Amino acid sequence: MIQVDFENVRSIVLPDNEMFADGDRIFHYLKDQMERSKILKGSPLRSEYNVNEYTMFDRHYVYQLDTGLGTKPQDVILRRSDLSKELNEVCDEALRSLNGGPERFKVSPTYRFTSEDFLHGMFRTERDIGTQYELVYKPESSSNVPNKSQLFRVTLFRPFAPVTHISSSSTDTSETIYFIVPLQGREDTFRIFLDYFKDFCIPDGNVYLTVVYFGNEALSEIIQLLDELSSKTGFKHYQVITMKNEEFSRGKALQFGASSLNVDDPLMFFCDVDIGFTKEFLHQCRAHTIAGKSVFYPIVFSLFNPSLVYKHNEIPILRDRQVIKSNNGLWRDFGFGMSCQHLSDFKKIGGFDLTIKGWGTEDTLLFRKYTQSNTMVIRSPVNSLFHHWHTKHCDKTWATEQYESCLRSRARTEGSQLSLGLEYFQLKAELESKHT
Repeated sequence: MIQVDFENVRSIVLPDNEMFADGDRIFHYLKDQMERSKILKGSPLRSEYNVNEYTMFDRHYVYQLDTGLGTKPQDVILRRSDLSKELNEVCDEALRSLNGGPERFKVSPTYRFTSEDFLHGMFRTERDIGTQYELVYKPESSSNVPNKSQLFRVTLFRPFAPVTHISSSSTDTSETIYFIVPLQGREDTFRIFLDYFKDFCIPDGNVYLTVVYFGNEALSEIIQLLDELSSKTGFKHYQVITMKNEEFSRGKALQFGASSLNVDDPLMFFCDVDIGFTKEFLHQCRAHTIAGKSVFYPIVFSLFNPSLVYKHNEIPILRDRQVIKSNNGLWRDFGFGMSCQHLSDFKKIGGFDLTIKGWGTEDTLLFRKYTQSNTMVIRSPVNSLFHHWHTKHCDKTWATEQYESCLRSRARTEGSQLSLGLEYFQLKAELESKHT
């Protein structure tokens, strides 16, 4: 952390507890990082959308634009230990600079700034340079303050170090990926799934498909589709596990599918039948899933209801809808169903909760187990997985958490806020016109 002096860029305060083997080299590097940043001066932007916004915070809350699954528009700082530690360090450094510099004499020769004087702060990050912090103080912590008419701003900068090599490794692209797909009915959807599998997985040569099927309805049709695929392509690496008298349970299906694999520590991909994928996903799954070290939880792009997205146009074929745009869909950061993991890691954390019936919650609980273990969870949006929109039934007989999770999923994946808003106001206008 360094303090920025706008009057003299050469004034860089290095932390007392840091030891540098080459002080001059570090000094010049930090100075260069500051000069490259936009802290000291503005610069023309390509458009108004390229403004790098700040995130604001006060003593208790942080106010942020990013409102993904793990964040809220207004969030309690203490809820995130990493953010709390970072901002505490920044505030401590700001107080040291205020009380160690000439600013306090503008208040009183004996005045000491405290955390009670802190009004608000802001920070933003330039990805290749560092993080800038602006903190504003107003001397109010003592009743004996002769001058309360000034605000004091402290600018701090945490420069990023040069890129440092950590390790290099290789992944065998011939490692077999074992797809496990729970299924009940949905013959037409399974036919689409097999088209993707035929085009993107079978040519890879190192895939195995397990379908865990519940009930008898359409079972013969499912088996026929697989037989037809085999006769056309020569693909033989698949199995169908039937659970004819069992109530559908996604967790149970995946657990049984994993247990059926009679190979040494297979790399498994837990997959739903309504997922579209590309060949790049096979590389991503292999590269980021390491037995005993990491599991891969990709964030899929969930497509909206096509009747809303293409309301005034002809609906394209399914693969042409797989375009990552805000009006087409959203990153399904609330879903944990798609995952790559080795059987050894799956067994180590105890697998799925088999008491859960229906669809949902079981994947969240498994994900939670991994996050609370020593296994590294690799979580990222991917450009290779697409969740296809479909009608979704939420059963009121399910457990409350499971039922409400289903409803939230339906609400989020129907359409964009803009599309739903336009639909609402159009319906409202039509109703109003009928009553006039």
